[in-house]
Amino acid sequence: MSIHRFCALLVVCCSLGFFLAACSHQPPAKHYDLQGRVVAVDAGNRQLTIASQEIPGYMEAMTMPYIVSGDDTWVFRAIAPGDQVHATLVVGNDAELHDISFTKTSAAADATSPLHIPQPGDAVPNFTLVNQNGATIHFQQFRGKPLLVTFIYTRCPFPDYCLRMSHNFADIMQELQKNPDAFAKAQLLSISIDPEHDKPEELRTYGASFAGRFDPKFRHWQFASGSPDEVRKAASFFGLAYDVKNGQIYHNLSTVLIGANGKVLKVYSGNGWKPADVAADFTAAAAAKPAAS
Repeated sequence: MSIHRFCALLVVCCSLGFFLAACSHQPPAKHYDLQGRVVAVDAGNRQLTIASQEIPGYMEAMTMPYIVSGDDTWVFRAIAPGDQVHATLVVGNDAELHDISFTKTSAAADATSPLHIPQPGDAVPNFTLVNQNGATIHFQQFRGKPLLVTFIYTRCPFPDYCLRMSHNFADIMQELQKNPDAFAKAQLLSISIDPEHDKPEELRTYGASFAGRFDPKFRHWQFASGSPDEVRKAASFFGLAYDVKNGQIYHNLSTVLIGANGKVLKVYSGNGWKPADVAADFTAAAAAKPAAS
């Protein structure tokens, strides 16, 4: 090998070595002690929604979902809302919970939590909201047809949260249009958990961007909010926890199918469900004969 070729090869090797060293150098992950109360469990998406205490140097006390590390998924076999949890929050490229331990709470202690985990057969209260047209709506007015409910807010920046729910609902509408009988009974409701910002005009603009091509007059898919107290009551009943921090709303995800009789039929936690499956559930509910009283 000539001296020139050897020097050129040496330069390439050195450059590659420096490049690999630079690429492999990443800031070390930070570890924080996390303690709090479990408010929702989503095993399918490896998520625990926790009302955590303040984490000094990282964030104030708030309720938000956390991803559980792959080594700690065993907790989903036993953990439940109301349990007191202790874990290490590891924040690097991602944030995950590690080294989880928890303490079971008594049924009486858990009953003090305002968050309700909906179950099939639960009667839905007659919540009062205001829709995208400024009209007052009541849950009781949806009786007689199935109702699909989810929660969003128009300023949500995370593509896998509110935006995904709205796109999923649009896909459900598209599926239901294939069955005229089911589409005639379609009732979808997206409830904003940001009532201070999401007034009717904001909801109308947001709703038109998703429902416009299927339902320009919002006859089958409405967008609503209401007083902060009423919105929180509705969210809590349907298993959705949220907290506000510097204008950002941290929340889990909950979508619920309500039967024509006003009772919960099915609950879809997280964002792992498929619109085609939910559309099929809705179609079946719309075709079901009313239960004999």
